[in-house]
Amino acid sequence: MKKEILCYGDSNTWGSIPRWKDLGIPSERYDQDTRWTGRLAKALGPNYHIIEEGLGGRTTVYDMPGKAYVNGLPYLLPCLLTHRPLDLVVLMLGSNDLNLSIQPEEEHLGDGIRTLIKIIQDTPACGRNNTPPPILLLAPSDICEAKGRTEVYPKFGCDKGRRLSLMFPEVYRQAAQELGCYFLDASRFTGPSEADGLHWMPESHRQLAEALTEEIKKIFGEK
Repeated sequence: MKKEILCYGDSNTWGSIPRWKDLGIPSERYDQDTRWTGRLAKALGPNYHIIEEGLGGRTTVYDMPGKAYVNGLPYLLPCLLTHRPLDLVVLMLGSNDLNLSIQPEEEHLGDGIRTLIKIIQDTPACGRNNTPPPILLLAPSDICEAKGRTEVYPKFGCDKGRRLSLMFPEVYRQAAQELGCYFLDASRFTGPSEADGLHWMPESHRQLAEALTEEIKKIFGEK
């Protein structure tokens, strides 16, 4: 029986390719052999099934003006039940919470992700044997000022947004500890591209996939 792993995230889970200019058309996606979810599936092998649930612009629990669909809260429960039974949920969201239209203050930076964690833990039907699946919480990478698309950084509040993004590892580590989740700091293995200051280059996808492969094998007691 394959282990079912749901990866719930935003554009860096979807695999968005960074652009140096705004072309006015939808973003393009890395192929399966490049994005971290595809690499993870290959590295873990045939006994695992990786479910890719990444959406560009997705927040934790916040509505984006004119884009209600990017709120990660309403879709989470149907997503969990669609893909059940799940053996693990890999959760990486938060970067889009820093958008100026919704940006939380420092003391509320972890509120959204905590809400999503509790939904998973309160939904035993999505796991095996009517037991909620364990959660591997990932702290997303930082955002930075780009050399290419310079209009992106101001949308996240410039230096304030960057400062908040650098707080994700500690805030998420604490949330994971308090709520009983596994934790991995993705910013140790990934970083924003110089093109847009937000999305990852292939090397970041490779490094994260390698780190996750090791971590997931530990979770399931494999060497």
